[in-house]
Amino acid sequence: MRLAVDATAVSPAAKGIGRVARGTVEALAARGADVVALVQPGITVAAPSEVVHARPAVVWEQSGLRRAAAAHGTVLTFTERLPIGSRGRFVVWLYELPSRRIEQNRGAGLYQRGSDLITQALWKRSLRRAWRVAAGSEATARELRAALPGTDVQVVYPGLDERFSPGEGRGGDRYVLHLGSGDPRDNTATIVRAFAAARDQASRPLRLLVAGGASGPGGDGVEFLGRVSDEELVALYRGAAAYADATLYEGFGYQPLEAMACGSPVVASNATSGPEVVGDAALLVDPLDADALAAALLRVLEEPELAEDLRRKGFERAGAFTWERTADALLDLIEGL
Repeated sequence: MRLAVDATAVSPAAKGIGRVARGTVEALAARGADVVALVQPGITVAAPSEVVHARPAVVWEQSGLRRAAAAHGTVLTFTERLPIGSRGRFVVWLYELPSRRIEQNRGAGLYQRGSDLITQALWKRSLRRAWRVAAGSEATARELRAALPGTDVQVVYPGLDERFSPGEGRGGDRYVLHLGSGDPRDNTATIVRAFAAARDQASRPLRLLVAGGASGPGGDGVEFLGRVSDEELVALYRGAAAYADATLYEGFGYQPLEAMACGSPVVASNATSGPEVVGDAALLVDPLDADALAAALLRVLEEPELAEDLRRKGFERAGAFTWERTADALLDLIEGL
């Protein structure tokens, strides 16, 4: 029985699920598993692969995944919309409840609204038919168990790309780093308010650098960098005096983990998966409390011993999230079937 991994989200600039899919299939192959990656044209991974066409998504899910299950035996996928009536063996690995994502898509275009209607109709019955359901964090697993009573949900944490490591960082003035996007759950506006309060009390000049898709007017020490490459991001993490995260919801908090792996002291949200990802290696605060965020940032910026302790703990914590451990956990899960 070969395991096919739905790696159709992998692309040269992929983040999120695309990065997880690549890391998963390559780690499984390195562990000697009989695995094949289902990839889109032009994509290469360090594992046996099969080229498929995954657009539009609903056709891929209903037809392509059905064919993959018939051809290979078991399919690991990151979608909650399994083929209707399929008898294939599907392992579904989710990072957030579809209902949360649908909530964020309100006001989206016609195609997205149509896709969300299909999701609403399929996701619960799909997960009840899945051979196994995994979640990327205990926070997500709790929500899935509450939404689908009686469903066995196992937690499998993803690994961390080895590129996120200590080294020479971006130079220049002292700065706090934050990653934001167009998703309001990133809560970038609260970070900006917290930074302003911390900057007024800091003993040395300070800037806030916001990388990613978030946008704003800038000024008063705040600079919106836009999207950056992974190489630029690593340098930003390494050079930051602190990394600030105030997410309102995160299925798995990759950004604080990446920051810790690069040596940045972290102030993180205490919501959803934040605490289980960072453990005691970061200062945890209420993401809606700008004053608490400012106070935590000031502690990191003004107390060198605390910053160094967080760096040390951060390296240790980030080192626990390896793709080898992820592959072993998935193999245990699948072999248990």
